[in-house]
Amino acid sequence: MNRAAFILLLTFVLWSLQSFAHEQIVIQLAKPNYIEAVKNQYIHDILNKSFAAMDANVVLLYNVKPMNNKRIVEQLSQNKTITLAWLSLPLQQTDSLVKTTIPLYKGLHGQRLLIIRDEDQEKFSSIKTLAELAPLVGLQKQSWSDYTVLKNNDLTVNGELDYPGMIKALKTGLGDYFPRSVLAIDSELNRLKQFNFVIAPNIMLQYPSEYYFYLSRENQHIRDMLEQGMQKLQQSGELDKLYLQYFGDVEKHFSLKQRHRITLNNKE
Repeated sequence: MNRAAFILLLTFVLWSLQSFAHEQIVIQLAKPNYIEAVKNQYIHDILNKSFAAMDANVVLLYNVKPMNNKRIVEQLSQNKTITLAWLSLPLQQTDSLVKTTIPLYKGLHGQRLLIIRDEDQEKFSSIKTLAELAPLVGLQKQSWSDYTVLKNNDLTVNGELDYPGMIKALKTGLGDYFPRSVLAIDSELNRLKQFNFVIAPNIMLQYPSEYYFYLSRENQHIRDMLEQGMQKLQQSGELDKLYLQYFGDVEKHFSLKQRHRITLNNKE
């Protein structure tokens, strides 16, 4: 190859790479129940900053309606209406997917506080073991990952109700507690402030739960770009800054270190 042809080829390759880097990529996200929740704002920031670190022109769009995790995995696997989702999945559900490697919530998402009725605080203040919690009725949708974890640890769980039904059951005494992530419980209680609900004193549930970004294998190139962007943020310290910005006060706010931890096995 002569010099002129080589320069022409090199110019074309560089132009192609530059065009790819600036080509607009539309990423469809599964719509959360509450987009404004802090944990979702955190995810948005990670995505935007990671793709920006790769000089990628990315547009994030939400689907019209929220989906449960089973539906999200189906849509991801078939590369249909969802491009990317952040999930905590058992290994057997990930064969058709690719994921990033950096845990998103640093295990914080596996810590659960219990929403209870205010008048039940004394009852819950004496609970220290799974055996003591087991006779009480927990509330959780069957399609949520917590349902399986709670059932596998021999806890009593009503999984037949939708969200309004669970709130009504807790209010009327048909259920005793509603486990919620420490990342979301504050904003959730704000939405439920018309009810006489509080966080159970002294205790928390904890089980292994790591969230990652998942995509279809057909979108391996987007996964690779996102992974590289996240690695850049991690190396620069920006990823830790984002975590502290959104969740740095969670441990102090809920006195997590002072709470008695009831550890659950996650058998999935």
